[in-house]
Amino acid sequence: MKINIGYSCDESYVMYTGISMISMFENNKDVEDLTVYLFSKNITDTSIQQLSDIANEYGRKFVNIPLSTILYDLNVKETERHIITVYAKLFFSRIDEIEKIIYLDSDTIVNSSLREMWSIDLRNNLVAGVETFSVKVKNELGLTKGDKFINDGVVVLNLKKLRSENMEQNFLQFINQYKGAPPFLSEGTINVVCKGQIKTIHPKFNLMSGLLTIQNRSYYKSENLGGYYNDATINEAIRNPVVIHYLAAFFNRPWDKNCRHPLKNIYLKYKEMSPWCEVPLTDKKLKLRLRLIGFMIDNLPDQIFVLLRRISSFIKTKNH
Repeated sequence: MKINIGYSCDESYVMYTGISMISMFENNKDVEDLTVYLFSKNITDTSIQQLSDIANEYGRKFVNIPLSTILYDLNVKETERHIITVYAKLFFSRIDEIEKIIYLDSDTIVNSSLREMWSIDLRNNLVAGVETFSVKVKNELGLTKGDKFINDGVVVLNLKKLRSENMEQNFLQFINQYKGAPPFLSEGTINVVCKGQIKTIHPKFNLMSGLLTIQNRSYYKSENLGGYYNDATINEAIRNPVVIHYLAAFFNRPWDKNCRHPLKNIYLKYKEMSPWCEVPLTDKKLKLRLRLIGFMIDNLPDQIFVLLRRISSFIKTKNH
């Protein structure tokens, strides 16, 4: 089996990318042929060599592709948190020799084999991913409640089909329509442009932090999710995640000493195996609003939490 993996980052995320790579190599030693493609922006030669050395230690191929190679005609408005690297996945099809790839955000840990994920039958779909939840997001993008909306931080991309349908031009057109600042960045772009050709997959392939907070949450399920994953499926994903996606949510990041994520020790295990094992954890607190919501999730009965969220949503609606 041959598996292609894609990452995209700048110098500030090299450490997290490297730790993710180590977890992926450790849990896929039985895969015969595994190649990592790094789409890089302003990464030093030293850091590129560091990532290449990690791949070499596991006998894996590592290919560095400067981001300008595929994003030569993309003009986007960059912010402090979301820079141009997040759009790279939309243009992987410009690398002709690849027909399929699993894209992983740098804030992920691969917890088990990727064989099942790689074997997902995309058929006529352009992309496969785990559905995320937000009626508000869908409304802003002009999508209906029944339209699929996936998180684009962990996706399987059908590059052959994306290429044959010239989808990069459709992505560019959508981004340019919003003058380089499309709603919800690359995630909004891929969900709107690929509408009708998106396959949703088991949440174990992208265990987002939010999935750890919505078990039995009637508010989310009745008002926001529609036909979302049921409790049994979410619980299975939590018990046996293939990819853990450490979105900050109400937990903070696992590389921060204030992190409350219940699976943070899995990240720390692979950090200890990395060249960055002695790099101290950061000390960055979540915004007060997020900490308060996290406290409510942990301590309030569902009924009270639901009531408070409804009141909050009503006030926001009235203010707008």
